[in-house]
Amino acid sequence: RFGRKKTMAVQFVIYAVCCCLLMVCTYKRAYLTIMLFLARGIIAGVFQAAYVYTPEVYPTSLRAVGVGSCSAMARLGAMITPYVAQVLLKSSVSFATIIYGVFAILAAIACLILPIETRGQELRENLHQAPKRESNTS
Repeated sequence: RFGRKKTMAVQFVIYAVCCCLLMVCTYKRAYLTIMLFLARGIIAGVFQAAYVYTPEVYPTSLRAVGVGSCSAMARLGAMITPYVAQVLLKSSVSFATIIYGVFAILAAIACLILPIETRGQELRENLHQAPKRESNTS
């Protein structure tokens, strides 16, 4: 209904808000747990939206490479996360959560400036089949 780009961008913004609320919720264990579960659920939703969006952008001949490359970048982020979570949280909770929040906002902006919106489009079969670019006239 909203399109892949907007869905991912909104989810990243909600995740950034959850990260900011983590700094406030540290005094009550129940609130902290709820925020962590909400943030984890939102990021799982972003990952699923990316797995829907990515194959729709690439033609059939490049689809596996495109999805694999995007998955590799996600795995790289997953490798960096334990460092931020374990090492930086010991020194400063605020700094660690700000890093997550800032990168989520940057990811939301990146999602919004993606050139192709795939909502309502058919999958491309070859490279010569041009994707429809998002029109700004609504």
